[in-house]
Amino acid sequence: MKSHCIVATALLATLASGCCRTDCANTYIIEGTVVEQATGLPCVGFEVEMEEQVLENGVLNGFFETAGSTTTDKAGFFTISFPRKSALEYRLGVNEEGWFGISQDINPDDFSPDIPVHIDVEAVPRAELSVHIVNQAPSAELDKLRFRFTEDFNQYTTCGTEWMVFEGPFTDTLFNCTLPGNEWMPYQHIDQSGEEDLAISDSIFCVAFGTTTLEITF
Repeated sequence: MKSHCIVATALLATLASGCCRTDCANTYIIEGTVVEQATGLPCVGFEVEMEEQVLENGVLNGFFETAGSTTTDKAGFFTISFPRKSALEYRLGVNEEGWFGISQDINPDDFSPDIPVHIDVEAVPRAELSVHIVNQAPSAELDKLRFRFTEDFNQYTTCGTEWMVFEGPFTDTLFNCTLPGNEWMPYQHIDQSGEEDLAISDSIFCVAFGTTTLEITF
């Protein structure tokens, strides 16, 4: 009975890959799941693309070509079967509007015909933060404010953590940056307009798929 189950399982796996035993000798398979990083919930309907950089007549193409593509199902699962070629590099891409794009290199040596390579990836939703720095009246030439974010989300932000300096009586500056959604962004600002510096540390919650506004006055 056990051997029959093993044979049945192998047959189902072959059918799911979309190729017969003879064809699979020249077919690679990539599969996996896409889930939200913070919650672990499946990401449904995300675009998944397998790209390859191949040798043609001994010459390396300087660009990646699409080997196959699909979308994730209701469980966040995807599978792509694509023809075996003389590739020097493979790259898996996952994209969806409102989310940070994912790009992951895959070593060609990881592939064997008819044996799926399994990769799980975590997706991060995007949020926009709009910061408005204003010098309110009464103001003076020597008014000065230093501002910075204090959290570094690595590749998932364009905000940075460097100090920014705003000076003068007519300061009215607006700038935007991108960061992970549904996260608290901590920040500091130091008002150096008076005889003593006034330092404040705080944070603001940035909702995914939307724009949050932070206004700082000095």
